[in-house]
Amino acid sequence: MFSGIARGYTALRGDTGQPQSAVDTIDKLCDRLLNGSHLEDRRAALLGLKGLSRDWKSEVGSRALPILLGVLEEDAPEDVEIAKAVVETFSLLCEIEEVDGRPVRDDSGLRNTDVFLSTASPLHTLLNLLRSNHFYLRFFSLQLLGVLLANRSTQVQGHVLTAPGGVGRLVETLDDSREIIRNESLLLIIALTTANADIQKLLAFEGAFDKLFAIVKQEGGISSGGIVVQDCLAAIGGLLRWNVSNQNYFRETSCIPLLAPLLLFPQPAAISPSTLAAFAFQQWSEQKVINAGLVISLVRMLVGGAGSGRAGNQKALLTSGLTRCLAELALASNAPAVLKSQALNALADILRLSPPNQAAFAELTVTPLIPPLVPSARDPAYSDGQDDEQRFGGGGPGVMREKLHDPSDAKWHRGTPLPATIATVSLCVQGDGTPGREGLRVRAGAAAVFESYVANSTEVQLEILKAMATPPEAPEPSENSEPPPKPRPQTAGAILVQAIRIFPTPSRTGPFDSYLPFFSCLLFSHLLLHSEISKEAARKIYFNGDDAEPGGPGDEDDRASLVSIIVGNLMMAQREQAQSANAGAGPERGLEWSRVMIGYLIVLSIWLWESPMTVKEFLSEGSNLQVLIQPITQSSGVDSAVQGLCAFLLGMCYEFNREPGPITRETLYPILQSRVGPDQFVSRILRLREDPRFRSVGPNVLELVDEEESLEDLSEEDGLWFDYTFVEFLKTNYISVQRAILLDPNASEPGRRAGDGSESSEVVAALRSTISIQGKDLEDLRAQVVKMESERDQEVSFYWGNPHLLPLTPLLHSQRGSFRTEVEKLTNQLVTLRAELESVKTEKESADKEQEDLLVLLEELSGKRKADKAKMRTAGLEVSDEEEDDDDDE
Repeated sequence: MFSGIARGYTALRGDTGQPQSAVDTIDKLCDRLLNGSHLEDRRAALLGLKGLSRDWKSEVGSRALPILLGVLEEDAPEDVEIAKAVVETFSLLCEIEEVDGRPVRDDSGLRNTDVFLSTASPLHTLLNLLRSNHFYLRFFSLQLLGVLLANRSTQVQGHVLTAPGGVGRLVETLDDSREIIRNESLLLIIALTTANADIQKLLAFEGAFDKLFAIVKQEGGISSGGIVVQDCLAAIGGLLRWNVSNQNYFRETSCIPLLAPLLLFPQPAAISPSTLAAFAFQQWSEQKVINAGLVISLVRMLVGGAGSGRAGNQKALLTSGLTRCLAELALASNAPAVLKSQALNALADILRLSPPNQAAFAELTVTPLIPPLVPSARDPAYSDGQDDEQRFGGGGPGVMREKLHDPSDAKWHRGTPLPATIATVSLCVQGDGTPGREGLRVRAGAAAVFESYVANSTEVQLEILKAMATPPEAPEPSENSEPPPKPRPQTAGAILVQAIRIFPTPSRTGPFDSYLPFFSCLLFSHLLLHSEISKEAARKIYFNGDDAEPGGPGDEDDRASLVSIIVGNLMMAQREQAQSANAGAGPERGLEWSRVMIGYLIVLSIWLWESPMTVKEFLSEGSNLQVLIQPITQSSGVDSAVQGLCAFLLGMCYEFNREPGPITRETLYPILQSRVGPDQFVSRILRLREDPRFRSVGPNVLELVDEEESLEDLSEEDGLWFDYTFVEFLKTNYISVQRAILLDPNASEPGRRAGDGSESSEVVAALRSTISIQGKDLEDLRAQVVKMESERDQEVSFYWGNPHLLPLTPLLHSQRGSFRTEVEKLTNQLVTLRAELESVKTEKESADKEQEDLLVLLEELSGKRKADKAKMRTAGLEVSDEEEDDDDDE
């Protein structure tokens, strides 16, 4: 060995013994590597090139790379030492230098990578080297694969797919007992599966799922596994993400039952109070929370699609106990808020469009925990004369904190068992006391669960609405002299109706929970959406006088419907916002009141849409119109989102005002035209659509994913304002509302949506029906003519053979002529009807175009009017106060 090194040194020193340049040295090393007769000489030359690759990467790459590729393909499979050295050299040559976290432009590492990947053979050879059990060779081979993948992922993935058995050899490295190699393989698999469904499938069919779960178990699960378990779960996620085939394979190979035990939830057969208590009271380290979150993300991947695969996964998750696991984790455990919100959103995905899971959730009973050292969740500034148990039914985590009196007790306690539906509604409406964005995420996640639970289930909706209309059960009389216990609502409907009924009255300086009425209205709107049956049931909810509970005996004249209660609360919120502004309470308080008003306006918009009876009830009080008109016409001091929703609701009142009542369409039309005006009406709704709080709402808005936001310091403007369901509802229907207010009340009959061409559609349908009938009659007549012509021919033949029938010839010709005349008459009628149909279609298209042009013209006139006023002010001309106010409104 030493003699080889000595010979290499002599060759590098040169004939004169003078130092050589790096290029000359590289050339001599390449020559020795290519033409050396002794193996030790070639190894020494290869090691020399490896040493020069650190400082002379570009030169080595340009001169030695082809020779190194030949060594990799020819010599490396035969000699471990040469294989190790050449793989290390390629790693150095293909690395990309970074400055301030960014790759250096035109780095030679990319050029060397492109040369290496110009053909598939070098990468295939590299994958074959993984068969060797040599530690350094396996480790450096995996590292080189990672470098190449980071530089040119698409080319590497393509070559891996064409390598015979290459994916299988990658999976085999997961069984390596040496942790450093196994962990390097994990990182490589995570990177390799990115955006390549074919590699994901190959890895899955090579047994990657089983090997990854085995590593998780070997490392001690999510609690003790640390970063290795995190990498394994990330690799499983990479195999499942957006890959329906792998998701089905995951289910068919019975991997779904492994998820609940990963979260330390007992098997369905082992569920008992003691095992549930052990699950509820856990220690949560930071790494354990991350690992548990990755397990929950796997669940969401399995139920994030559509079709039979998703339904099968939902059924498997229910059977394996994961549905209950997530419910217990979110509603009855001491898990951190970030994990509870993830569990709630995953539970919402499982319940969505899954009747078996919805039924299981409806029957589930949970035992929420009482957090330690947390005061009552009831806002001290929330003064409505009731305590939490009266307001929220004595259920839910927030309510039961009222029982924790000992401030020195720092342990969690189990509360009173209650249905999961009640715990969900209570958690959403009241919260669990977690501050900032994390607390809001938990409440929003509970709202998502409720939406999925009641969606497409009229029976569940009506059950909750019935509970909202029913007064609470009277308490049982006490046997001793103690005062009777207070009534405690025990249904989700009772919690909702009380939260909507009670108006928040904060102190002048203290904060209050604006999300309480907002979330209660949001949940209530999901019970009413697209269901006239539910809207009718909601109209039966009433209060007697100032009673806080619905129903009960009393004079019918003193009854207040829930619609009037909501409108009254909306009016008081407007007043409170104005008073807080005058008192200098600050912009945050104004935004809180805006959120409260938006909640009331959302539920009224959902309730009144396509519901003439609800519109009639809304308009039964003339002052209700003023509640909508005043914010629209006010030039300052009103949130633009509130103005837009008021305009939308006002247009709805005009469009669906079809039942006889004190305020008719004829009464509303001049109010819309004079008090508001079409241009201002349209501009208010368009401004709402352009509001960032509205425009940024997406399908995952309730998850409130924003990594840059502080979890504790959350401003009101950054909070939750709308849910995706309502945003889509408004985007779908606002055009028809805008068109409706432009039409005269007598232009279309009540019962038809204004401006949508329903009358023309009915005429077209009638004409089509007439044409169909006439066409059928014509075909029958033609068949009769053919039959009669056939009979005629037979008769003529008989006639010419019978001289006694010659006198009947004129009669036969007369009948034939009458039949032909009738056929021609019907043919002409058919042509006329078709022409009328085309004319009606043309008129309908023309009317629709005129309506579109009218809206565009209104916007152009509004812009031109502003430009003209600006020019008048620039020229020093006088503009009236009324015109200036109108200009501000625009």
